[in-house]
Amino acid sequence: MQKRIGLDIRIFGTRMGGIGRYAQELFPRILSADKENFYFLFYNKKTVDPAELEVFKQFKNARLIETAVRHYSFAEQVSFLRLLNKHDLDLVHFPNFNVPYFYKRPFITTIHDMVHHKISGAKKSRLLHFMAYTKIIEAAAKNSQAIITVSEYSKQDIVKYLNVRPEKIHVTYEGSSLNINVDEGLVSEVKKRYLLSRPYFLFVGVLERKKNIVNLTRGFDYFLQKYKADMDLVVVGKADSHYPEIKHKALDIKNIDRLVFTGQVEEDELRALYKGAYCFATASLHEGFGLPGVEALSFGLPLLASNIPVFNEIYDNACIYFDPLDPKDIGEKMHLLSRDDRFYGQIQEKSFQRSLLFSCDNTVKETLKIHRKILV
Repeated sequence: MQKRIGLDIRIFGTRMGGIGRYAQELFPRILSADKENFYFLFYNKKTVDPAELEVFKQFKNARLIETAVRHYSFAEQVSFLRLLNKHDLDLVHFPNFNVPYFYKRPFITTIHDMVHHKISGAKKSRLLHFMAYTKIIEAAAKNSQAIITVSEYSKQDIVKYLNVRPEKIHVTYEGSSLNINVDEGLVSEVKKRYLLSRPYFLFVGVLERKKNIVNLTRGFDYFLQKYKADMDLVVVGKADSHYPEIKHKALDIKNIDRLVFTGQVEEDELRALYKGAYCFATASLHEGFGLPGVEALSFGLPLLASNIPVFNEIYDNACIYFDPLDPKDIGEKMHLLSRDDRFYGQIQEKSFQRSLLFSCDNTVKETLKIHRKILV
């Protein structure tokens, strides 16, 4: 018997950060793999790029439903709740914890990490958001039929902070679908656009507090000053509107001319930046998974990353680890990688081998198993 399944795609696509990328990689593939059931896709045209929704129009077992309700809004608790109830759904998959508090029908939520419990807002307005967040995420965890998360580390955090039974939580690693075959002409064009004539370290992600960009740039500055290295650091991603000072602090280094901030870029440009990079580097303090690093692995890039449990789990031996609170250690590890071509090649080979562990198709397969178990 055909089931009615809802997918919340109000957070969807490259402009919506990591959760948007997760939904973009997962949900079209679910529709492609499951022809048996009918899907209702709830989107907000003000936040989602219409071009990125075109992928759904090929599916006869799907219907796009427009809503003006933003994620993390009061209307989400009233108007979106009413819209969901109107469609009498057998199951809804929310790609994040923002589930209407009073929604009582079966649903799955993906909780990517518990970072807000560890590093809540430092400003008063963000404190109020944190209070609302705790109520919503606790209800989502309690009332869901199942929770999906993206690493064993995140699973442990969810159990710890939300008091959830471990057997309710399913770990499905993310995968990268970025096409690693990039035309050298495009790589050259993008390098010329950003005046990249030197080898460069690459960071990809939103410029938010947990990403620890300031220490990354300070570590890079130490590396340049001590070892007279002829390299750049490219930072790809949009600024956090709540903390614009992060970028200003990150720029407060001696070798400011070696920093390149691109802002958010389109997928083809991102692929070219990965392809042309010397190494991927992240000093993040908290993550649920670390998808940009996995994308970098698929391009065969060595990784430099914070010595934190989730990166140890995901990147394993394809990475050189540093203390993210110590810019000097970050700079020393940059030197360790760059001083020895043979060592660089060994890490590069490990990167490619590690990348084989992460597959979008496997993520879909495991997610559908959870859907079907609930729908029985």
